[in-house]
Amino acid sequence: MNEDMIEVNRSMRATIRRAAESDAPGLLRLNEKFNGKSNLSAEQIRLSLAVNDREDVFVAEQEGKLVGFCCVQIFQSFCYEVRYAEITELYVDDAYQRRGIGRELLGYVEQYYEDTDIKGFQLFTGGGNVSAQAFYEKLGYKRTSEVMYRKRKQL
Repeated sequence: MNEDMIEVNRSMRATIRRAAESDAPGLLRLNEKFNGKSNLSAEQIRLSLAVNDREDVFVAEQEGKLVGFCCVQIFQSFCYEVRYAEITELYVDDAYQRRGIGRELLGYVEQYYEDTDIKGFQLFTGGGNVSAQAFYEKLGYKRTSEVMYRKRKQL
């Protein structure tokens, strides 16, 4: 979808938009707060933003500082007539939570795909992440059956 088709959401809380390559340092900072220290560099994130056509990244910005992000991957299979979007990451910096920024970020993402053939969104949260589950349920997300997972053996 063309970014020009979606009006940038400006509010007292945050500006929500697609991530730009210049957001890489801020995304690195936020990702490490969310997922812990890693071996990723800002340059690797910049490169991913530039060439990864399987993921769309959206950011929430306030007063020139990134305060949240949302990563979305689109899945398509010959088995199904429709595509769906998986929200793989959604994070708002602790200092900016409970201000509606997460709601705005997710709303923007859903609106971004509104005029596409995406027929639904899915996401996963930890079983003990009660606050995230309540947040998503308040926005209309429904619980489904358990997800099965097996870690791949080291080569």
